[in-house]
Amino acid sequence: MIMMRLRFFFEWFVCLGILLTAAPDIYASENSDSFRSVTDQRGVSVKVPMKIERVVTICDGLVESVMTALGVQNSIVGLGSACIPKHWEYTYPTVAGESYDYTDGMNTVTFLNPFFMDLPLVAQSGTGINYETLASLNPDVVFLRAGSCTLSANDESTHKTIRMIESLGIPLVVLFGPNMTKNPKMDSISEEIRIIGRALGNEQKATALAEYLEKQVRFVMDRTREIPEDQKPSVLLFGLSPKSREAGGTGHVRGLNTIDSWLVETVVNARNAFRTKGSWNILGTEQVLAIDPDVIVLITAWGYHPPRELYEAPYYQNLKDLRAVKNRRVTALPWTPCNCDKRVEYPIDVMIIAKAAYPEKFADVDLNVWLLDFYQNVYGVDPNTAAQLRAVQWMNWVTEKPPH
Repeated sequence: MIMMRLRFFFEWFVCLGILLTAAPDIYASENSDSFRSVTDQRGVSVKVPMKIERVVTICDGLVESVMTALGVQNSIVGLGSACIPKHWEYTYPTVAGESYDYTDGMNTVTFLNPFFMDLPLVAQSGTGINYETLASLNPDVVFLRAGSCTLSANDESTHKTIRMIESLGIPLVVLFGPNMTKNPKMDSISEEIRIIGRALGNEQKATALAEYLEKQVRFVMDRTREIPEDQKPSVLLFGLSPKSREAGGTGHVRGLNTIDSWLVETVVNARNAFRTKGSWNILGTEQVLAIDPDVIVLITAWGYHPPRELYEAPYYQNLKDLRAVKNRRVTALPWTPCNCDKRVEYPIDVMIIAKAAYPEKFADVDLNVWLLDFYQNVYGVDPNTAAQLRAVQWMNWVTEKPPH
């Protein structure tokens, strides 16, 4: 314990020395014309430079996506998630003894900003913050999203990280992902987007982005709000996680107090089939069979999981009698690496869930066309780039004709 404390203080003094040596004049200046104040989601007023040229993000993609949409992503000089500068691939077995692959998956912001692959990491899941690297980058501001996989819990470790960064004299804007709030809902994400916009001096464009995302969600809410209780399908938010199988279970499920459940129950107006709280509940085969949902939505859970895995993998043949499996009412959300909390693509999740829960009500929505429009409107890209974004999120299945 003594050695750990000595190491902590040593790192603190090293970081402080680097900061005092290399930091730009903005940390010492009190000229009000050089700063703006922004209130973050702690309710803390943070003084940030009017001209922000160097940004470090401790996030899994929300901040980076918003900055890309605002056109200021080139100011990012350091990342706090190893899930951003990475390409992903997975191989799945079948009961027929064959296998199939998913390749070139990535975070949407990585595809749009290839230079992210070369940025230094100040943190990643399970390792804590490298304060020396953070200080050496001389950031004008750090955006920290509590709820990302790097800092996924509202605990003392997260608060200690916040205090440490502030002690270095670096302007720190703290955001809370919806799963970090008491009642997760869309408003939290919109407020995150607006705070980022205020801090970067472009609140108007950030507000327009938040309102566009909300509009996509309201479209679904308007169509489903009058559905009576006895006509609501049960939807299981199911993660075919290899970690859960290693622990003796069959998968992870999302409970009632999560943003995913809020999207199912409040937006889509269906029913979360799992009636207990918790984000990463491990269920065994018998528990899943007992729930027997009408619809299964496969979420990111230690990897991407397509419907075909549930249908054909040898380790899931014990679930073949589920109604959703027999009726082929299994769908998958887009590949979202380190999906500890929702990002700007959350309306895609909403539309996929809505079409799976109420196929007749949303039969007129061509998911392929809708998806390409979404990418173009959020990121201002051309149709070809939108199609490539669809591909890196492993959503090309929307172009396929459904089996008869």
